Amino acid sequence: MRLLLFFCLTSLINSGYAEYGLHFDDSGQIIKPDQYHLAKGLKDDKDGFRDSALKHFTQAAEFGNQYAMSLIALYHMQDKDYVTALAWFKLLDLKQIPNSDFLKAIMSNLIKISQPEEIKAAEKLKTQLSETYGHYPTLLRREAWKNSLKFTGTHIKGYIPPFLTIQLNSDMTVTGHEVRRQVDNFVYDYDFSFGQGHVTLDDIEIIDSEENQKKPD
Repeated sequence: MRLLLFFCLTSLINSGYAEYGLHFDDSGQIIKPDQYHLAKGLKDDKDGFRDSALKHFTQAAEFGNQYAMSLIALYHMQDKDYVTALAWFKLLDLKQIPNSDFLKAIMSNLIKISQPEEIKAAEKLKTQLSETYGHYPTLLRREAWKNSLKFTGTHIKGYIPPFLTIQLNSDMTVTGHEVRRQVDNFVYDYDFSFGQGHVTLDDIEIIDSEENQKKPD
């Protein structure tokens, strides 16, 4: 039995925006929701739509996207909100970000120029942020995304029928088994990558170099 994929784009989630459904690239790989929002944010940033970019970065971060979290931190650095920036930096798992020496240097310098009360405030804010962007909440967010998906042939959201067959525009066919494997990998074995390779932060120039070299008074 051949079933066509039904995109669940109309249901709303608690944060008040439409859920991003299940989409594939031409090779049959899932375009994960965090990758979608990150790509939208990067485009908005390039086009000068900063508020929209930050919104998309935040949505990507809800799924556990470390790169999006680092960009949020850098945005706050740009706004000279160093407490919030440090809180987001402290939230990062730098092992998940390739070429993270750039971020480590910024974090080190930020701690040097911060007062003890600012570091304490950042730690408190980090604890609050962890309730939404920490490991467990982001896992739950990915599960919620999975459970928002609905396919024709079943009334159970999140259930991927084994007999499902999806015909892509590229004429490639994706089976229910492959869909389930990719979705479960995203939910339970989350490992961020962008496009066909890893992302590097080396070329991002959000922070003025002189600011990075600022020393405490």
